[in-house]
Amino acid sequence: MLRQLPPIIDGFTLNPAVRYRPGYIMALALGSLDVLRRANTYRPKLHIVPDDINQPIAAFETVEYQVRVVPNSYVWGLIFNQYHEQNWSAVAATDTWIQITDACNGIQFFDDFVSGQLFTSLQNVVTDQRNASLPHLLTQPRLILEPGLLNVEIANTATGTRRCQLVIFTAEPCELGAQQ
Repeated sequence: MLRQLPPIIDGFTLNPAVRYRPGYIMALALGSLDVLRRANTYRPKLHIVPDDINQPIAAFETVEYQVRVVPNSYVWGLIFNQYHEQNWSAVAATDTWIQITDACNGIQFFDDFVSGQLFTSLQNVVTDQRNASLPHLLTQPRLILEPGLLNVEIANTATGTRRCQLVIFTAEPCELGAQQ
């Protein structure tokens, strides 16, 4: 007889803006996160790149950042926003591109630089305001091994400076207390 696992109660299931639709990316991505969602030894952690929003990216420049994560963490989601210079409101990131590389093995997350617009929170706002802060889930969580470093490149292809931030959602292992 098959044993049915109990439902997972977490932020994904409690958020009324997340609607389960079979065959849609959210249902498939949540399925790939099932093991992490059931694990009691992982906790959520956000990494923001760059951590200072006042660091503009000059026209036609690429900036590189290095993010230290706890080894054996999983990257499971991303949000990328570009901000308007005068009023700091989020705008579509049509001319900003990102690439993330695992420094342990040199494997890139994407085949080439991808448009920041793919991960912006703005595209969800069109249909439902409550979706504005939901991360874009990766189809498969990425395990980050020793030394726990991510190389992040953000490229600006516009003729003017841009201010933007990438939020990397991770699940990092908790240190269990020493058993006696």
